[in-house]
Amino acid sequence: MEFDVSRTVMLVPAGKTEGIFPAALGLVKALNDHGIKTALFKPFAGELDKDQEGKTICRACAYQAISAGKKSDVLEKVVANFHNLTDNEKPEIVIVEGVTGTPFDKDLMNADVCHALDADIITVCNGSCKGNKAAIDATLLPFKNAGKNRVLGSIEINHKAPRNAQGKRNLVLSGCAHCCSANGDSCSCKSESSPAAVTDILAKIEFSKENYAPRACDIAALIGGEIVSGDQNRRGFKVMFQGEEEKELKVLLTSSVPASTKAGIVILCDGVAGEIAGATVIKTDKSVWAVAEALAAFPAELVSDDEERAAYVADFAAKSIDDKLINLISEYDRNRTPLMSPAAFRYQLASSARAAHLRIALPEGDEPRTVKAAAIVAEQGIAVPVLYGNKEQINKVAAEQGVTLGEGVEIVDPEEIRANYVDRLVELRAKKGMTPEKAVETLKDNVFLATMMIERGEIDGLVSGAVHTTANTIRPAFQILKTAPSAKLVSGGFFMLMPEQVYFYADCAVNLNPNADEISEIAIQSADTAKAFGIDPRVALITYSTHNSGKGVDVDLMAQATELVKQKRPDLNVDGPLQYDAAVMPSVAAQKAPGSTVAGKATVFVFPSLSTGNTVYKAVQRSADLVAIGPLLQGLRKPVNDLSRGALVDDIVYTIAVTAIQAAQAKNN
Repeated sequence: MEFDVSRTVMLVPAGKTEGIFPAALGLVKALNDHGIKTALFKPFAGELDKDQEGKTICRACAYQAISAGKKSDVLEKVVANFHNLTDNEKPEIVIVEGVTGTPFDKDLMNADVCHALDADIITVCNGSCKGNKAAIDATLLPFKNAGKNRVLGSIEINHKAPRNAQGKRNLVLSGCAHCCSANGDSCSCKSESSPAAVTDILAKIEFSKENYAPRACDIAALIGGEIVSGDQNRRGFKVMFQGEEEKELKVLLTSSVPASTKAGIVILCDGVAGEIAGATVIKTDKSVWAVAEALAAFPAELVSDDEERAAYVADFAAKSIDDKLINLISEYDRNRTPLMSPAAFRYQLASSARAAHLRIALPEGDEPRTVKAAAIVAEQGIAVPVLYGNKEQINKVAAEQGVTLGEGVEIVDPEEIRANYVDRLVELRAKKGMTPEKAVETLKDNVFLATMMIERGEIDGLVSGAVHTTANTIRPAFQILKTAPSAKLVSGGFFMLMPEQVYFYADCAVNLNPNADEISEIAIQSADTAKAFGIDPRVALITYSTHNSGKGVDVDLMAQATELVKQKRPDLNVDGPLQYDAAVMPSVAAQKAPGSTVAGKATVFVFPSLSTGNTVYKAVQRSADLVAIGPLLQGLRKPVNDLSRGALVDDIVYTIAVTAIQAAQAKNN
């Protein structure tokens, strides 16, 4: 699978920072001005924006989906929109605007997006006092290792922002949130005994009221009002009431029609109607105080169609971006190890399978989870699912599952086609005593029948195991399809979709007690599988000892297997024996395996026995409630993949996608 090579930097708001578009737009413009092709990606539309299909997701729509337990779907769509951007614009660098404000838990959401896009991080904060360190630390807590270790520094926005007499903001963002200083340079939190906590400030973008002056049309949209006269693009900066000093950039709130005003925008409240010469008039049924409250919380976000404001903000903010920050972002280590997030992995699986559009056999055609998965696969265009069984019974199960099997789903009645494969099965298995009578009986097994169709090239791959045992699923493949010319054995592994990244576990399904040579082959197969699916293979051979810290049969076994892998495939990054914690935790790796290029950052895990591998994968999957795709069978001439009998619908969907990709790769080899 091919992946984008763009560097991704996400601007993450810290604490109560509400508007980061000046930093985002300024950074994009500054990078482009330096000849570095840069694009801005906004995962979620602002409060005043709408869903833009293929570009950004309506915030309310995303929140509804997440509330319904479909966060993974939302993140996958974020990844899809990101790839649309990079595929179309082909930027060198993408700046991602982090989520601000409600209704999300913004820190959790930003962490999820950061992991999904494998982004480096620049935090964005208001002011420069010690309160920002606490805000940044709290913001980064959900990011865990996949994010926190990749923070480049911070950008301070609204430097020297003013406050009103009450210390409150009015349609602006404030200065130091900790001590309420109006001037970041004179912040009372800065002292010899209490130095500024944020020492890695990469840029300071000063306050400009024009950055935050919304248009009359934006104000009307926020309060549900109607513009009755004047220029809808006129901007208002500060709220005022009757009796206060009137200026062009002020917004006058009143429940009566003034004879004249110097205010640029007048909001007539309580249903009052009228026109005022020289002013833009907005009418609303809301009270003065209700409108004032709404405007006090005006979202400091850029409305997508406000091109004038965007241009001004970009120019203004770019002036604060110096060469140091430009170089920090542009001098990108292309050898940095990428992380494959679950959302990115699912997207790549679906898109690659969709491009192949192959026929995948599902012999357990009337099994409820399988039927539901087939409907999803067909609807999303991932593959052409072929269900085996009685059409009437299958449609009945579909109805019970609340799904409709459309034209994209094929149903094969075994009774109608079984006789077509008797002669070929006899031909293939004659030396094993296969007779026509035995062939007829054997082909009553839908897995055998579907495998014969694969052998004939009529079907591209097979997924089974929701009902059948692993042996039932793979035995026909061993007998009919055989192993690939380059394979010495068949092994089984799982893609484990962890919260932050995707791992590959093997062997969890086939080989009971493999010897050192067999384990080395499993490790090599697993590394190649991981690489084929976009995961940088860093192979850890797992047991209860790290290197020579312990003794025992399994320790010797994995040590020997590690050496064999190094001999057979010196190009692979492999280490063992390693304990699991040493393989995944950098802090433990530093103590137990210093200098290892695998420990602390392993992506492929090879276990000493089927018992260990199967136990570990099930324990992790069920305890962490995550998707496990597989078992993926490695080493067969054509793809046949097993399912756990406890497989979830999503597990089946993505196993079908994996199978389709394997089939496409087999066709190309």
